[in-house]
This record gives sequence, C-alpha cells and structure tokens, in this order.
Amino acid sequence: MALLRSFALIAAAAFLLTACSRSPVVQLYEGAKQPDSQVLTIRVPSDLEVFTINGSEVDGVNTFFNTDHKDLKVTPGRYEILAYYKRLWDLDADNHEVMKSDPALFVVDGEAGEFYRLDFERPQNVTQARALEDDFSGWVENMNSGEKTPSQASGLVLNRGFLAPITGTEVETKGATAVQPKAKAAEAVTPAPAAPAESGTANGSEGGASAGSQASYLDTLKAQWNQATQEERRQFLQWISQ
Repeated sequence: MALLRSFALIAAAAFLLTACSRSPVVQLYEGAKQPDSQVLTIRVPSDLEVFTINGSEVDGVNTFFNTDHKDLKVTPGRYEILAYYKRLWDLDADNHEVMKSDPALFVVDGEAGEFYRLDFERPQNVTQARALEDDFSGWVENMNSGEKTPSQASGLVLNRGFLAPITGTEVETKGATAVQPKAKAAEAVTPAPAAPAESGTANGSEGGASAGSQASYLDTLKAQWNQATQEERRQFLQWISQ
C-alpha cells in the first residue's frame, strides 16, 4: 500500500506539471481543427464531472486542467450530457472530503458558432456541498441569447464507495475520442427510470459496476493541487523530489 501511494504521488506530480500549461479545450469531433464559427462550444465548469455524452464515455473530457472550466468543441446538434458535482472540500487543517452528487441530465441543442455553458448554484460551504449529494440540478445557458434551460433528473445514483460506480444506466461505448450529435426529436427525451440497485451497489457501499469516475489518491491530489497556493505547490514539488 505504501508503494502504491508513493507511485500515485510521483505520477500525480509529473501529471500536474504538464497540466499547468495545457489548454482547456477538448476537440470531440474527427478531422482537422475547425474555426469556432463552424462548431458548437460547450463550457463545463471544473466542478462538474462528465459521465457520458449521448450515452457514451468520452476520453479527455475529465482531464485535469489548471483552469476553472473546460471547453468541449463538437459538431452542431443535440447532446445529452450526464454530469455530476465533484469537488474536494477542506474539513479542517488535516481532513478533506470529496463531495459528489447524483448526476443530472444537461441537454444542449445548438448550431454552428453557438456557445453554451453548463452551470449550477455553487455551494458556499461544506454543508451546502453535502446537500447537493442527493439533490443536484443546474441549467444550460445559451451564451449568445442568455436563455437558460433547466437540467433534468437523470434517475441515476452515484455510489459513494471507493469505486463510486453509477447505477441505473448502461454505457454504449467506452473510451471514445469523438461524439456524434443525436438526431433532433420533437420533444425532449425523458430518461428511463433507474433500474433497482443490486446488492453491493447501494450508496456508500464498495463494489458494483465499474462505470464512472473513481475516487482515488490521484483524484485527491489533483483537487488539492488546484486549490494550493504557489508556495504550497513549491513545497510539494520539493518534497516529492527528495
């Protein structure tokens, strides 16, 4: 276990050094880079973890960036984004906790050149953050027109165990690097009711499905680095190099 922790610390330090200079732009369409006037931009705050887009897990969406957001560049069309709140909070000088909510469904239906943003009411303290765990919602804002569309309940449950799988849904594909828009529908799609959780997948339990982001030492280190001061980062890098 000690060796595993040491490896995680070293990997995190190396990863974080390169992340500081990384652009928070994720291209989710195939082919050469297109100008913003030809694509749809979806801004996602860093406190939102994307589970799936149009039913698929997509590589690079939750990569750590040294910014407070990431911009997803996609081809124009309809996108159903399952996302949940995730952030590390300081409980006191020595204790921390990663707060996670159940996911909500954010629907973006945009044209070329449009800019949308996913957002939610930001918690101001640990108590408010805990309240989001079972009651999370937000909205999609069209940054061109200012119009806001509320998110929808997903009917999914995020387990709070070590592996933290999401139950009640099936992922169509895993590890995709591009995503295609859904066909336009006359009415908004209503998520199917969640399937009953199997034994061992209730909130707070360990085990369960392997889908979803995993809470780990690396997750904690990333979040702490993002909130650390320059002096704290310097001291950390000095320590890890010893």
